[in-house]
Amino acid sequence: MTKRRNTSIELLRIIAMLLILACHFIIHFDWNTHHYNLALKQQPGWSNAFKWLIVQYGQVGVTIFFIISGFFLINKTFNWKRIFKTWFQMFCYSASFFLLIVFVGIIWRYPSTIDSLMHGRELLNSILASFLPFTYNSYWFIGAYILLLLCLPFLNLLINSMNSKTHAQMLLLLAFLSIQILIFGKVSYWNNLIYAIFGYSIGSWIQKYYEKNKQYFKISILLTIILISSAVMLLFNYYASSNSEVASFLGWNNQIHYGIWLLPIIIGSCTFILLFRLETPNKFRTIITAIASTTFGIYLIHENLFGFRLLWEFVSRICQQPSFICLKVLAMMGIVITVFFTLSLAAWVFDNIIVQPLTKLILERLSTSKQQS
Repeated sequence: MTKRRNTSIELLRIIAMLLILACHFIIHFDWNTHHYNLALKQQPGWSNAFKWLIVQYGQVGVTIFFIISGFFLINKTFNWKRIFKTWFQMFCYSASFFLLIVFVGIIWRYPSTIDSLMHGRELLNSILASFLPFTYNSYWFIGAYILLLLCLPFLNLLINSMNSKTHAQMLLLLAFLSIQILIFGKVSYWNNLIYAIFGYSIGSWIQKYYEKNKQYFKISILLTIILISSAVMLLFNYYASSNSEVASFLGWNNQIHYGIWLLPIIIGSCTFILLFRLETPNKFRTIITAIASTTFGIYLIHENLFGFRLLWEFVSRICQQPSFICLKVLAMMGIVITVFFTLSLAAWVFDNIIVQPLTKLILERLSTSKQQS
């Protein structure tokens, strides 16, 4: 793996997190009330269908992260330190957020958007979610990633024992599981771990077989697949929200949030293949790598139990809705990018002051204890 290609994949991490932020912007931001939304309402019409398309593109970002894991880890051995670092970073962010909120409540008062989370039974839920984030599923993506790392030695043994044909057949099976819920909406064996394994398997396939098959992945073909997949997703969103009897019979009206799971995965795969070989200028490599290193931190801040409420409430209050649709789109892009870089700076500071020193200290103590024993 060349340094050039590593930098390109770091750029993919940034793009993936921007897509996830855009998804959560659509869900939680409200131009009209200037208060955050807990969820995006499902309504008929093309405007709402397009909003859900952006939400579903958040899964494109998640898919890219899982693909990157498979691309890099398929030939790696099990490493408990990798799992600990991921879990401990999540714990530090989650626990620190709670302690900060408690401190603010003691010296002043709880912000109105999270006041209900700090009283009664909700307080117990907040404590559990903050100090047991993996067990309590406080961050579904990080939880799925940790489970993926736990399964890594078994997955690698399985995948490395396959030839390309068998590997492709496994991907087809996982693809079927992703869309099975769309058939009457009754049965689904799809979950976060299967999702992570699917993305990991795609990344490992690219690592193992891309060079032998790259003639099939022309830029024009990949872009066409992305456009067609996006169009189908948009049509599905429109039809699923149209109160159609057929859509209701198939259970599509209850699947609007994730839509056709397979299509964001396909788009994420095409995006990865388009960009993982991209050559980045030398002068941008250092800054790209530095920003990419904060992407997990960005996720842990803006998807925190308290963080997303405080963030989107604040942003909704200070932003005014533009008059024209073009200006509105530009404003949305500007807000997402501004939030990204603001949270990136906050994550960089927190990681360097709190997370990394504590992680290093704990690992050194554990290594010393192990050597002594």
